[in-house]
Amino acid sequence: MSRKPETTFTNGVHRHLPVAVYHMKNHNDYVGGIPDVWYSGNKNDLWVEYKYLPISNPRSVVVPDLSPKQLYWITGRRAEGRNAWVIVGYKPGGVIFTDLDDIRDGILPDDFLARTLDRKVIAERIGAFCHAIEE
Repeated sequence: MSRKPETTFTNGVHRHLPVAVYHMKNHNDYVGGIPDVWYSGNKNDLWVEYKYLPISNPRSVVVPDLSPKQLYWITGRRAEGRNAWVIVGYKPGGVIFTDLDDIRDGILPDDFLARTLDRKVIAERIGAFCHAIEE
């Protein structure tokens, strides 16, 4: 059975994730809207919803394809002070959406392409956000 592109992208990020960052895949048939992965470190925890864009060169505004329940969950948790990102992957890499306005309204194609990071850098950003290096 082949994997969905979103799963392949997420696994590509996790392959580079620092060992010190715990992560847990979320799936619940009874509660909708919970982001795909929860990350935890000694500094912060983070909820991330992953999406995948099937094209390599977007020509219109890129809006993460969130369901109403996903947007409701992310908006509600952020209002409580929680950390929630959306990461949109595509063949060359991915873009981290941290701003709620960008998550809701999207970003222009040129901005999307300029903000593209490879999977290793995305993993490093997650690691740096969640885990402080102990000296």
